[in-house]
Amino acid sequence: MNDGLVLGIDCGTQSLRAALFRTDGALVASATQQYATDRPQINWAEQNPDDWWRALCATVPRCLDEAGVPGGVVAAVACDGTSCTAMFADADGMPLRPAILWMDIRAAAEARQVEETRDPVLDHCGRRISAEWLLPKVLWVRREQPDIYAQAAYIVEGVDWLTWRLTGRWVTSNSNASGKRHWTPESGWPTDFYAGLGIGELAEKSPDEVVYVGQPVAALSAEAAKALGLSTQCVVSHGGMDGWTAPIGKNCFDGGAASLTLGTSTVLVVETETPRCIDGIMGPFPDGIRAGRSVYEAGQTSGGSTIQWLLSLMGLGATDAVFARLEREAQAIRAGSDGLVVFDAFRGNRTPYFDPMARGNICGLTLEHTPTHLYRAILEGCAYGIRNVVETLENGGCPVDVLRTCGSGSTNRLWLGIIADVTGKPVLVSAERNATCLGSAVCASVAAGLYANLPEAAAAMAPEFETIEPADGMDPYGAYFAAYIDTYRQMKDTMAGLARLADSATEDDR
Repeated sequence: MNDGLVLGIDCGTQSLRAALFRTDGALVASATQQYATDRPQINWAEQNPDDWWRALCATVPRCLDEAGVPGGVVAAVACDGTSCTAMFADADGMPLRPAILWMDIRAAAEARQVEETRDPVLDHCGRRISAEWLLPKVLWVRREQPDIYAQAAYIVEGVDWLTWRLTGRWVTSNSNASGKRHWTPESGWPTDFYAGLGIGELAEKSPDEVVYVGQPVAALSAEAAKALGLSTQCVVSHGGMDGWTAPIGKNCFDGGAASLTLGTSTVLVVETETPRCIDGIMGPFPDGIRAGRSVYEAGQTSGGSTIQWLLSLMGLGATDAVFARLEREAQAIRAGSDGLVVFDAFRGNRTPYFDPMARGNICGLTLEHTPTHLYRAILEGCAYGIRNVVETLENGGCPVDVLRTCGSGSTNRLWLGIIADVTGKPVLVSAERNATCLGSAVCASVAAGLYANLPEAAAAMAPEFETIEPADGMDPYGAYFAAYIDTYRQMKDTMAGLARLADSATEDDR
């Protein structure tokens, strides 16, 4: 029995969110549970996978309680998660080490090693490799922790491990496989490419099957059903990578509609029917979301995390009252923050430079600048990063007409207005803040047979949008954006040198 309720799970960087939706997209109930990130060294970030499962087992029952419904009415569930969060598990599925989180960029040397192969398989990812990606992390573990690598029966994404916990099946999604493991629908796993890197076993350690998002994986296992308070009749679908699930939740299936997620990082995703390699952009990834279509991905590792960094320095909590005050005060400061430009590479640059050695820069400081100036300048710097990738996409022949926006940053009205003015693009703000959860719920509804395909389900379940238009007939940030671009050109070598100094100091402390 079911009333057409579906459950979307989003395993994010700071917390896991569960949300129960009707098949018209209306939110019925939601719950969130946070977990910790361990940063044992500079540029490292790790999490305990068991924390994700505990969060899942806590939030789903809370959703059912809030909705006042029995678990048997939930027709299907899908789980998405952060991409490039590498899990090493034994034959019983137990973690052999903490998961290496997506934002961990310890494997910069390994990323260069992969890139320098110039293997044709890299044509599908823009011929560039980020230190965030799964393959460099696998190479790092093989080099630094060979016993872990040898013992690992499964090397998977974090969301693949959660899907296994839900069903007992080792599968990955087409988005994870195409986007981060160099899989193609024609050739499967690139075994020769793996072998050339010295990790020929990776194909055997990969999930057994690639399942497209929106397709059923299996019914919920008895153990998982008991832990979550659901029925064994509940169908499980793979939600894939969170950044690529968000476009589904915002119905970004129209040409020119780009998905912009403003979270710990910023993620911009565009689906295309005319794939071509665009220098500085990740992709085109074949069958990234739907069969027969490719996906471009871009964005920055430092987004909301840079704002959190500033608040921490200021001794402020990330409360509604604090943000309301900062927004009010920053609104009174002119565009350009009275001569401040922030280069937003506080965790390296993801695109278009693929530079893990890049670092954050604050240029133009005077004794008259206040913490509020810094706050506004960070918002502007993140917007410059978005404009940089939008222009790179458009110069490569991929049009971007509107930015459909979601994520925790989508509640920041000042930031949204700055993004619209900086990019010159209308920003459409999703009324459903957890549009990524909604995207997973869309996948679940298709897997349950409630809709025929993803576009049909997304159209029926799509949230309302509020449009924020850019400044009319002017570019108030043009000169500052040019200074942002010049910052990287002028400071690239200096940033890399400072990064190497910091790394060598860390090595001396070991």
